[in-house]
Parts: sequence; C-alpha cells; structure tokens
Amino acid sequence: MKLGTYSTFDYPTGPANKGVAALDFLTEEFKKIGGTVRVISNPHDFGEYPSFEIDYPEELEFVDEDSDDEADKELVAKKDEWHDKADAIQGMYNRRFGDYL
Repeated sequence: MKLGTYSTFDYPTGPANKGVAALDFLTEEFKKIGGTVRVISNPHDFGEYPSFEIDYPEELEFVDEDSDDEADKELVAKKDEWHDKADAIQGMYNRRFGDYL
C-alpha cells in the first residue's frame, strides 16, 4: 500500500456520508494543480477505515528539497509553489468537511 507522496487526508465520517462529495471536491481541486487523489483502505485492529492519499505531480514527486544542485533549484521552487496551492486546498477541505472528519 502506497501512502500519499504529499499528504494523507482524513475521510469524512458521521451520519451524513460525505465521502463521495469529498472525493469529488479533492479530485477537482488537485487536478487543477496536477496532483492526484486516491482512496485507500487502512487496516486497523477495530476494522479498516478509508483515507485520501494525495500525490504530487509526477515531475515533483522525487525532487530533493535539500539539494544544492543548481539544476534542481527551479524544480524546488516549483514544488514550493505547489505546496502553497495544496495547503490552500487542504484548508478549503477542512472548512468544507471539518464537521465530518
């Protein structure tokens, strides 16, 4: 099982099943910045539970942010910008679905 290369977001729970709406929201927003969203099932002693795994665009997945190589600086800057956009999406997600997380 591969975990998200950017982050893992909690899957909505509670009486109102918001999982499909949350997946649609995240998929649409991350598509705009080149990221991908997957739903995985996580094993646990009390039963499996789902989560959203968020992946970087392929070109940024293995960028070493601590590299001193001049050729990498442009990609590092691009990854930093991507993080800012992804963090904003996470904020919107938490505001929209926070009552169900």
